Amino acid sequence: MILVLGGTADGREAAERLAAAGRSVIYSSISAYNAPAESVRLGWHIGAMDAQGLAAMLRERAITLLVDGTHPYARTASENALAACRELGVRYIRLERPGLEAMAEKDAVIRCESYEAAVAYLKTHPGNVLTTTGSRELSRYQALPRERVFSRVLPTAEVIAKCEELGYLPRQIVAMQGPFSFELNAAMIHALNIRYVTTKDSGDIGGVAEKIRAAAACGAEVLCIDRPKLDYPETVATAEALVARLMPQKGGQS
Repeated sequence: MILVLGGTADGREAAERLAAAGRSVIYSSISAYNAPAESVRLGWHIGAMDAQGLAAMLRERAITLLVDGTHPYARTASENALAACRELGVRYIRLERPGLEAMAEKDAVIRCESYEAAVAYLKTHPGNVLTTTGSRELSRYQALPRERVFSRVLPTAEVIAKCEELGYLPRQIVAMQGPFSFELNAAMIHALNIRYVTTKDSGDIGGVAEKIRAAAACGAEVLCIDRPKLDYPETVATAEALVARLMPQKGGQS
């Protein structure tokens, strides 16, 4: 039995491809949003798990392989998975989408090892800031003058309430669901007179290339927060590569 930790397009595709190749799969995510369709070979586990809960699931479901397809910045989830797999001797494969290093636009970005480093840079560089790093990270920008910061976040009541609790006015909250094209990014940057855009290194799936190109076209700079650095025992870049590694020959097993 294979457990796929999802919550991303990568994880969903991995679960679907493995099931289509004849493997028995459990897809696990915090919510059922954008989860793959259940089938005879593909089941669900919905809900958060800590390291203990995950280890218990590995034992109870006789998991022999864990595929970590969580978001590149879901550090705690990956650390829990690594710990549980080490404890029980379960094979662990990290499904890690290509990031900024694989993009032609990488040289046009200011790399920051942390949010603290990005905020320190912004403190000494005036101009409006558009944050696209998510509502969970919005409190990290509190050290900046509130009037400088505009935030692009998901359009849910909970997220908007959080923005308001942090002191942001409606005109500073861009509540929209992506993906965002070059044109839409450029229109936002221009309309809000943005000088700096902050982003995570989420890869092409996260629309990073479009942000970089739009910022450059508008004379703005992009600050990219580096991915967490973990010691993964085994990695693949795509769901297709994952299936090829596990089933290198048609009908084969791994």
